[in-house]
Amino acid sequence: MTIKNSKKIILDFGTIRLKGTLNNTESAQVLYENLPLEIDLVQWGNELYGETGIIMHGRNLVPKLEAGSIAYSLKGTYLCVFYGQQPAWPVEVVGKIDGSEWEKLKDEDALTMLRVYTI
Repeated sequence: MTIKNSKKIILDFGTIRLKGTLNNTESAQVLYENLPLEIDLVQWGNELYGETGIIMHGRNLVPKLEAGSIAYSLKGTYLCVFYGQQPAWPVEVVGKIDGSEWEKLKDEDALTMLRVYTI
């Protein structure tokens, strides 16, 4: 499956909202088709992650990524938001927070919920 256009999303953490763009991949398309999502978050260093209950393909796994990346982990069907942390195991990058807006996450404490929806 080829996705023709990138998809714009909002990551709403309650106290801040960030715009993001999903990649043109099958996993990103599966995520997009399951929006809106509400995810209970866990913080690990400069990473936030939570269970989606969505099984994506996880075909293009990478061990390192850029800050601001939105990724999917096959271990637990987690959606992960990285803002300075590298993954503990390879993940599939499904998108990116637009620009340098991800830096706002560094100033936030106790982010426990994420709503992801389309623009």
